[in-house]
Amino acid sequence: MPANTLSEPPTPETVQRIAVMLKAMGDPVRLRILYHLRQRESTVNELVHELGCSQANVSKHLSILKAAALVESRTERQTRVYHVTDPVVNSVCDSVCTSIERRRNI
Repeated sequence: MPANTLSEPPTPETVQRIAVMLKAMGDPVRLRILYHLRQRESTVNELVHELGCSQANVSKHLSILKAAALVESRTERQTRVYHVTDPVVNSVCDSVCTSIERRRNI
């Protein structure tokens, strides 16, 4: 098991931020949104089509991801285009997937 690279335990504020990030990532629909946005920027309508969810549901989940600072949007011709803003999303998703695949093969 890798050694902890932090010399000091995280502050309570940092622990709170970690919890917010992991909670935002802890929903299956939000994970699907993040995986999709890792591949390419998308509008709400594109995500609705890709995920098979309602527009209201996708918007609600995007709002949570945005509040956790995991995604951002920009306006392009009256349309919001969403993208992953925090590169740690990629490493967290990849690490968890690798761990699950390793356990599956045991």
